[in-house]
Amino acid sequence: MRVYLVRHSTRETPEDFEDAEEGDPDAELTPEGKAIAISIGQWMADNDEIPTVLLASPTVRGQQTARLIADAIEEEGYAPPEVETDASIGPHMSIRGALLKKLADTAAEKVGIVSHRGSIQMGLQQMGDQKEKPTPMAMGELRILKVKRKSGKWKQQQQILPSDLGHPDSY
Repeated sequence: MRVYLVRHSTRETPEDFEDAEEGDPDAELTPEGKAIAISIGQWMADNDEIPTVLLASPTVRGQQTARLIADAIEEEGYAPPEVETDASIGPHMSIRGALLKKLADTAAEKVGIVSHRGSIQMGLQQMGDQKEKPTPMAMGELRILKVKRKSGKWKQQQQILPSDLGHPDSY
């Protein structure tokens, strides 16, 4: 199965540092974050890398990122992926369960997940080689993986940084 992992785009920084540490689920994307999400969707359309579904974190920035990607794909003339909210991939969680569920669905061939740095890293580490940690993702980064249905083991096929799309990288 082909899996498209996207870390949500750049978000507004809360004035309250505690909110920043806790992930602030209501933080919206910055104008640059919106532009990055649109660029990801355009890149997906231009490169025939379009998921049929985008599972999105329930946070505002996760939802905005997924919706902007889907809308950009549609603007390029392609059928947009269905955007589904998945509470199991929110902040401080792992994408592993959601990914395993999709792996069990033999009709699912191209699945996108829009989530958070820690959620993505933890899920990849749980499903991959435990000796090697996945490298940190920039906000608005896209990684394309090939994932084996039976074992859940994955191999990275491609990495698209915001800087590859003409935007600054932010971690």
